[in-house]
Amino acid sequence: MKIALLSNITIESIASKYRSETGDDVFVPRGYNTWMQELVTPESEMYAFAPTLVFVLLDGQELIPDAWDAEKAIQAIDSTLGILTATAEAHRGMTFVVSTLDIPHRVLAPLASPRIEETLRSRWREGLDRAALPALDLSEIVATLGRSQCYSPKMWYLGGLRFSQPGERAIVRELLRIRNALAGSRKKLLALDLDNTLWGGVVGEDGVGGLDLAPTGSGARYYDFQKRVRDLRNMGVLLAVVSKNTPQDALDAIRTHPHMLLREDDFVSLMINWQPKPENLRQIAATLNIGLDSFVFIDDSPIERESVRTALPDVAVPDFPSDTSTLESFISDLSRDFFLLPRATDEDADKTEMYRAEAKREGEKTNFGTLEDFLASLDMELTLSPLSARDILRAAQLTQKTNQFNTTTRRYTEADLARMSADPSWFIRIGSLRDRFGDLGQILLLIARIEGEKATIDTFLMSCRTMGRGVENAAVAEIESELEENGVDRIEAIYIPTPKNSPVADLWPRMGYVPVSGSGDERRYARNLREAINETEASVRREARVRIVRS
Repeated sequence: MKIALLSNITIESIASKYRSETGDDVFVPRGYNTWMQELVTPESEMYAFAPTLVFVLLDGQELIPDAWDAEKAIQAIDSTLGILTATAEAHRGMTFVVSTLDIPHRVLAPLASPRIEETLRSRWREGLDRAALPALDLSEIVATLGRSQCYSPKMWYLGGLRFSQPGERAIVRELLRIRNALAGSRKKLLALDLDNTLWGGVVGEDGVGGLDLAPTGSGARYYDFQKRVRDLRNMGVLLAVVSKNTPQDALDAIRTHPHMLLREDDFVSLMINWQPKPENLRQIAATLNIGLDSFVFIDDSPIERESVRTALPDVAVPDFPSDTSTLESFISDLSRDFFLLPRATDEDADKTEMYRAEAKREGEKTNFGTLEDFLASLDMELTLSPLSARDILRAAQLTQKTNQFNTTTRRYTEADLARMSADPSWFIRIGSLRDRFGDLGQILLLIARIEGEKATIDTFLMSCRTMGRGVENAAVAEIESELEENGVDRIEAIYIPTPKNSPVADLWPRMGYVPVSGSGDERRYARNLREAINETEASVRREARVRIVRS
């Protein structure tokens, strides 16, 4: 990944730490405080470098040297925000992340005076929010470490280095979190133990009434922990229980404890039994059709954690805190390490319900003699729409997170997709699916480039939770018709093999496309739209019982 780090102070040490952690190609401007020139000069070295992600880390003291003069300070803030906003708009192929504002030294003023620093911090953050610029929360880092621990006055006067070693490490950690979140490496599911994890005590021994769980007192440790876990659920993280317990004992606690914040409906899976926890995790992954590399497992028992680490190395297994008074900060840090979400979509908020509905679908399959009969009973409707501004965030998520049903696994940022959707040579369709069980949300994306009478399908992907229904067959047939209406006579489609996308290895041949070129890294298929397809391929296209709606 190509990263640019811009700042109005010396940050070579931060850049070096970042490089060693990621191996990314990192650009840092030459010369002190040249960041603005790099931004506003189209021929600058930074734009020649062409980074995917640009971090702008600004020191408040240097940005606003006259912070005591409120009028001048506000003018400096508004002017800088205007430049950052215009730059981000003009370079949509890059993602700009800007630090929040902190002023290392307090402005001297009488006790009764308004704290100008707070006004400036708020105005800066509000400006970032209005411009929809992702933020690196420097203020939070300073608040967590403490100003005296985050900054180094000695290094500032000796070499223009504002931050201490702990401060630099904290900044690099946050840079990594943001980088990974924007690159789509967010985990999907949090699997939780129950006893001494979601509540204090052992339900099989202490009973429901003996559990340590309450808004006040010692039980508040677990109550506040559940609050943060519930927040993750509301951000689209799937929750599952993996507990060695008698099922009825555990379910009684989940259903009836007066202070239990997470109830049965908050979980997509409840694996409460006496079998090894790695087996339970494998079963959850198979049932939900998501990879184990999307799992995070929390358990107070070091033996259980080690069993999962050994048997399932793809599962992330953080150490559980020995001091349970730190549970809330533990889950907060964990959420930023594994589940950081740049922005939430409607699909994120509804994800638990979507997966629970999918479980109902799977359970009803057994009532039908054939898969065709079952699919016909679903009453599926796929709506295909051009990509609008409100769809861009979800489309970016799909490219970044979808691995199995993804013909190329090319990753696109919001900025990439905004630029492409504004270019008439790009043909982009996003698909929403619903059936009699409910709305599955936006689950399909096709990106093609039109060049005269030829279209090349750059990306075709679909959420793994809708695989096996033939939706892709109906979608391709409909998109072919739409492309033909736009004057396209020939379609080429790309398949790039990866360790995970074997489910789409034969997609294009099944749809009547013939090989035209291929190598280990890329295979191309083509179909002339005026040529009839054979009966076998026609039957493939008909196998899905899906109504298509264009919007």
